[in-house]
Amino acid sequence: MALTQTTTLRMPTDLRDEIARLAEQRSTSMLQVVTEAVHRLSRDEWWTSVRDALDNLDSEQAAIYQAESRRLDAAAADGLDGG
Repeated sequence: MALTQTTTLRMPTDLRDEIARLAEQRSTSMLQVVTEAVHRLSRDEWWTSVRDALDNLDSEQAAIYQAESRRLDAAAADGLDGG
């Protein structure tokens, strides 16, 4: 069994207490709370980058994107959802 390397992170005690409160409220560990927060932040930053990229499309790129979106919407509405 491989051991996971760890480190110590210094933080203000009020932040540590907030993490502990969230962990207790969720019946989980402080590590899990921090892990989920980091994953959520990463996901939020990814979506921000997607929105920024869409906002910065030139008119030709925007037209291509909109046409592709319409094509995918039509495919999704074809009634072949497997149900």
